Amino acid sequence: MLHRRDFLTLSTALIASGCLAGRKPKPKDAPVRIAQIGVGGRGTENLNGLLGAGAEIAAVCDVDSRMLESALRRPLQDARAFADMRELFARRHELELDGVLVSTADHTHAFATALALRAGLPVYTEKPLTRTIEESRRLRELAEAAQVPTQLGTQIHAYENYRRVVELVRSGAIGTVRSVDTWVPKGWCCGPQAPIVTPPATLNYDLWLGPAQMRPYVKDLHPSNWRKYWDYGTGTLGDMGCHMLDLPVWALGLDRSRLGVAEVRAQVSGVDRNGTPEWTEASWAIAQTEGDPLVLRWFDGGRKSPTAQELGAKDGVNYHERFTILFQGSEGFLWANYDEHLITPAAVAAKPRAALERIAPSPGHYHEWIEAIRAWRSGAQGTAEAPLCSFSRATTLNELVLSGTVAGRAGRALRYDFGASRFVDGNPLPAWQETPRAGWSLSDQDLDRVLG
Repeated sequence: MLHRRDFLTLSTALIASGCLAGRKPKPKDAPVRIAQIGVGGRGTENLNGLLGAGAEIAAVCDVDSRMLESALRRPLQDARAFADMRELFARRHELELDGVLVSTADHTHAFATALALRAGLPVYTEKPLTRTIEESRRLRELAEAAQVPTQLGTQIHAYENYRRVVELVRSGAIGTVRSVDTWVPKGWCCGPQAPIVTPPATLNYDLWLGPAQMRPYVKDLHPSNWRKYWDYGTGTLGDMGCHMLDLPVWALGLDRSRLGVAEVRAQVSGVDRNGTPEWTEASWAIAQTEGDPLVLRWFDGGRKSPTAQELGAKDGVNYHERFTILFQGSEGFLWANYDEHLITPAAVAAKPRAALERIAPSPGHYHEWIEAIRAWRSGAQGTAEAPLCSFSRATTLNELVLSGTVAGRAGRALRYDFGASRFVDGNPLPAWQETPRAGWSLSDQDLDRVLG
């Protein structure tokens, strides 16, 4: 992760050398002008978050005119409206953009984010960062080159409860952590292929498809059922994994070096070319310097953690319904969800321990990004920290999650090298990834064609 001192020093150097895409420094207190791409559904909450963080909305973009009109009914000053993100990026200079927030369907995350990075603009992108590992690797390269403030939309990372759990794990409150189970009851399932209908009159289906190949429109695909299809989404693991697995990755310091080459396994309800599975059980075995590997496990679609079930039966408590994450330590257990946590057994919870190394409260997930933009664009030696879910960290989490979806479709154990961002078991994977439609790839040529 880029530390604050290095981040601000680099910002100043880039501005002084004129490397920030020809931009002139702005006063730190000038409005931060953001364009948001995707303003319906989750995008509505993101728009609220930006406004709450004091951002000025310079432009809104959506392929559904109904959602665009709804956003424009809000008091957004002089926000411009676009249906095509490519037109928005082509006009980025006249819009005087300071950043872009992306909350589209998964399959267009990478293209929109890559355009922002290639243009030298800060970018906030909803989870999962990308639909494929190849896209994640490419965005990692672009982010390292751009050196602008970035943030993954894992809003729970800013919650106080997650901070307290991280402190407890790092303090050794339950001893050495040997495994972590995570689970969600929901499931995005199966991607039905019928009935085929005409897309809604308000939806520009060609723009919605973006890089995806043209296919018939299936009833109710938009606005959210696209998550059930591999061409557009990443299933339940892709949808929720970045929220749940974020906590153990953070608490245990699982950066690329610590993850190393992990063994990834996944069992799914069934492998289908089009539809995501009804349920997934996935695991990542991470080698340790001594002893057995650290194991992360994932359960969705009604599948349950055997450890949580066993402990619940013994204690007469339905832990599985109350919590979504279980750290198993050498001395006890730490349960967590978004808002609360619990150590068991009670004797371990009551045991005296050294003072915790406190993690400062977040000013807010959107505030982190907006304040980092203020520091970046002005070059001032301010007090803003680099966003805690910047892409330097978020690409690692993203690849952890997506490696599980790939293992499920492969139907066999795989080995993923986090340093190289690729599978290394030597056996070819099925060719599920289609070539993007013409003009929609993440190549420099296609990106620059849009940016002009």
